[in-house]
Amino acid sequence: MDSRPTSALDRGLRALADPTRLRIVAALRERERCVRDLCDALHLGQPLVSHHVGQLVTAGLVTGRRAKGYTLYRIDPAGATALRGELDLLLDADALVGAARRGGGEQCCR
Repeated sequence: MDSRPTSALDRGLRALADPTRLRIVAALRERERCVRDLCDALHLGQPLVSHHVGQLVTAGLVTGRRAKGYTLYRIDPAGATALRGELDLLLDADALVGAARRGGGEQCCR
């Protein structure tokens, strides 16, 4: 296993690669929710939802706050913004170097 530190992009994309976590993020876009509310909304068991919420928290995409004995989870705006910024940089077609553009790799495969 690779022990190098991972970037926000790597952590975020790994977290969002799971369909259950995508469903959780979509549910959290509506409002803050506790794990029980997520279980009811997604028709999933508590251990599974808790595991996936933990992965999203670790990735920096979700944050929680204590309220009346529960933890309420929501999308972390700072984490979402950081991931979007890194993804925008990675996929910015206007920033491609000349060799990465069509016809730019003339020394290869000719």
